[in-house]
Amino acid sequence: MKRALIPLIAVLLLAGCTTTRPIFPPATSVQEIRQQADGRWRVTVRLQNYALRSMRFTRLELRLSIAGHPAGLVDTTLDMDIAATGSDVAVLTLQPDVAARAALLADKAGNIAYNLDGSVRAGPRPGDQRDYPLTHQGYLSPVPGLPDAWR
Repeated sequence: MKRALIPLIAVLLLAGCTTTRPIFPPATSVQEIRQQADGRWRVTVRLQNYALRSMRFTRLELRLSIAGHPAGLVDTTLDMDIAATGSDVAVLTLQPDVAARAALLADKAGNIAYNLDGSVRAGPRPGDQRDYPLTHQGYLSPVPGLPDAWR
């Protein structure tokens, strides 16, 4: 009788195991910065969902630095659904710090370094959200033909 129970127990234990799709942390990068007439920046941030399922993004907190100078903090609510392994953009407005603005405007040759640091709140369902840390280092270059724009 004991021998008959062992396969039954094994089947029951395996039945309790379900496959889950892991949630890989999202990422951000700056897609574009445009200086507006009033001196503020319109910052287009790309949000990349690396998860193998659709995710709802509800909050973004980012600190942006240009050439090592803090540019400012963006803390905003989002209402975005991004498909599995997909991406979307959020357009944000930032009043940049004077040193960061001067560093960006002085860049005529391109390849000016920027850093993003912060967090994004996301999850597959509204009640299943958490904050993911974000860090990214990249470079921006002036956009030919578009004054006061960098990508």
